Amino acid sequence: MLNENPIERLITAYASGSATAEERLELEKWVNESPEHLQYCREFVDLWQTVHPAFDPAGIDVAGAGKRIRRKIAAPAPLRRLWTYWQRFAAVVLLPLVLLSAYLLTADHEPDTYEETEYRELISPHGTFSQIDLPDGTKVWLNGGSRLKYPLKFRPGERLVFLEGEGYFEVRSDRKNPFTVHAGQMTLIATGTAFNVEAFAADSLTAVTMAEGVASAAFGKNIPVTLNGGDRIVYNSRTSKGTLARTEPYKWYAWKDGQMIFRDDPLHYVFRRLEHTFNVSIVIRDRELAGELYRASFEEESLDEILRLLEMSAPIRFVHIKRTRTAEHRYEKQRIEVYRRKPAIGN
Repeated sequence: MLNENPIERLITAYASGSATAEERLELEKWVNESPEHLQYCREFVDLWQTVHPAFDPAGIDVAGAGKRIRRKIAAPAPLRRLWTYWQRFAAVVLLPLVLLSAYLLTADHEPDTYEETEYRELISPHGTFSQIDLPDGTKVWLNGGSRLKYPLKFRPGERLVFLEGEGYFEVRSDRKNPFTVHAGQMTLIATGTAFNVEAFAADSLTAVTMAEGVASAAFGKNIPVTLNGGDRIVYNSRTSKGTLARTEPYKWYAWKDGQMIFRDDPLHYVFRRLEHTFNVSIVIRDRELAGELYRASFEEESLDEILRLLEMSAPIRFVHIKRTRTAEHRYEKQRIEVYRRKPAIGN
């Protein structure tokens, strides 16, 4: 076991905020060795914080602080009882002390270095898509209206990113450092594969389409599902249910090549894709229209061009609602209503 002086220096450094990541790991290992170590550490941290309610980490005298605290711990019983009363009072008044103690001494605690990690966020404008290479060599395409948060450097043992919207991932193979995507209620883990994720915050549906390889996806509190190339799973957060099916993967991520491919897809899905891509609101005024199937391919057309082609190939017409300003003097999202087109007279 380490002698008292090094441990006291570790605890004091931690309490002062000057401990390094290696020192925090060493201290946690020592605290978890026995209940006595835990109790000693608790007393030491509490006393140090009470004596130093505010401090400048750069000006800490670690050795001197340790000596003063040892004298407090070794004080006679009457003085110890008085000091215990003061500790209880300080625990209520000094909320940061309570939080710090809980952080260090939780049984299943793991050293949290996320606050030390620098993150970058990529936002892809509506009507286009973006492409980026992550620090590990993984390639990501981000669809319009989507955002990806990722660290400038991945931590050892994991590669964690956060997605809102739609992204296509070509994950560089690395079995020792699994690649994890958090997107709403979904967590997907892979080591080296390619897949597409649809997880828009305003949509109750989250979908994963596997282009190749194998991955594990968990939705909400459900048991993780193993996905293989050609699998597509769609999870509905409102019903907490998912559906797994085989599919032709490319149609679901053709957007990264500037294409929209629809193959016997209901019109409500076609319009939902247009909403996400072009940041508009499309309302179907005829319920029967929503379920009608549609087949088409679009490549780099604008929204107006796509709507014109839809009107030519389907019995529908669009009405553009005039945009109004909000109280914050911003224009509301473009609203488009869909109606069934009446047949021409005489037909």
